[in-house]
Parts: sequence; C-alpha cells; structure tokens
Amino acid sequence: MPTGVEKLPDNPFDRLAARYDAEAADAPINRWLRGRVWNWLERLYPPGARVLDIGCGTGEDAVWLAKRGVLITAADSSAEMLAQAQRKAELAEVADRIAFVQLDLAHADQWNLPAKALDGAYSNFGALNCVGSWREVGKALEGSIRSGGRIGVAVMGPICPWEVLWHTAHGDLRTATRRWRGQSIAEIEGVSFPVYYPTPRRLARELGFSFHVERVCGLGVFLPPSDVQPVVARRRTLLAALEHLERWAAELPLFNRLGDHYWMELCRT
Repeated sequence: MPTGVEKLPDNPFDRLAARYDAEAADAPINRWLRGRVWNWLERLYPPGARVLDIGCGTGEDAVWLAKRGVLITAADSSAEMLAQAQRKAELAEVADRIAFVQLDLAHADQWNLPAKALDGAYSNFGALNCVGSWREVGKALEGSIRSGGRIGVAVMGPICPWEVLWHTAHGDLRTATRRWRGQSIAEIEGVSFPVYYPTPRRLARELGFSFHVERVCGLGVFLPPSDVQPVVARRRTLLAALEHLERWAAELPLFNRLGDHYWMELCRT
C-alpha cells in the first residue's frame, strides 16, 4: 500500500485539524453515533483484514480498528489531519498497523491503489460528500478490493428532518432546504468548497455494478446534526429518548433513508 504524506495543494481542512476533535469528534452525541458505526465496522472487518479508510480525518476510526488487529491504510486530502492521526496512532501504539497516505479525494482516478490488495474500505461522517464523482471512487475500489470484500460508508443524504424543522423554525429556509438541491457550498475559515448529497440509490448506482448493496441504516435520524446538538445534549431525558428511538427505528424502511447521515454497506461481487 502507498505510504507517507505527499505534497498536495492547501486544503481547507488543514485549518480545522488542530481543533477538530475538541469541536466535533468529542461531542457526546457524535461519540454515541460513532459508537454505532464502530459496531458495524467491527462486524465487517475481522483482525488481519486490510482496509482503506477514505477521509480518515484525525484517525479516530483507524486507531480504533487498528487496536482490534485490522491493518489500515488511512487516507485523507488534508496533510494536517493526517499529522493529527499519525500522532494519535503513535500514542495508542498502533502506528505499525496504519499506513498514512495523502490522496486527493476529489480525484480518485489518481489514487493508484494496488490491485486486489484490500479486503474492504470505509468512509465515515461525510468524507464522500466532498467528492463530486463517485464513479471514479467506484472504479478505484473495484480494482483494489478482492471479490467478497466489503465497503461501509456514512454519507450525508438529501433529507435531514432535524435540519429542515430546526432551520425553518428559525426562519432560515435556505439552510433548511440546502440538501434538496443535491449540492451546497460549505465554508471553513473563509475557504468555500462544494458539498454533495446523494441518495443511497444514486450513490450505489455510481459506485458501479461491481458492488451490491447489502444494508442501509439511518445515522442521526432522531439525534440532531452538529449545529443543534448543544441544545439537545443538555436535556438528558430528551437525549435518552432520542437515543432509544435511534436504536429502534434507524434500520426500518423509510427511516433508514432519513437523518443527518445514512450508513450503507456494499459487497464486492
């Protein structure tokens, strides 16, 4: 697998890397949601599996899986995110199980992954929403994942009831409906970039016929997105009720297409 951090153009997420865990990853609701994803990842990838982490960020998922014996290639567009992830892996004493590589996620046709070297790949909490061509991602993974290997992705979808209701109630219809257009513009530290919101059906179609959908679950169906979480997190009775509903309904038809994200698992044919 490719190793090392190569030189790519400046990335807006470089400016967020040093404070990302404190402002986002460590938020209690995000921790709870990540725990759900970890349960799914543990089922997909046994010890010894070789897996690509697409958009690894500060390495929360890569380090957690590496502690369980999974061999990870942790890829991100941001050199600073990778630096944070590498330090985290060293502190956890699992750096020998993780190869760090800087890949331009928006140009998967340039990834040059070794043929059939992977048992699977995953992408958590919206990294693939910054990718404009999922066809290129599908082609890259088709060539690098063995038959029977599995993909797990957490992607922001076009319908988030919390976002619609919250921002409508506060008179911000533009934000309330931004996902409905399939694309919006995000901004980090004054740098703007496009964000895309595929339906599960569209994402599966564009990843290609070499991948068969096995499961779709809602993620953040009843629990709110990050900008609303502080309001809910301090209301413990409400939070407990929403967590219960999330466990109960997120895998049911219809609910599994709603939410801040959805989780989709696919198998390489």
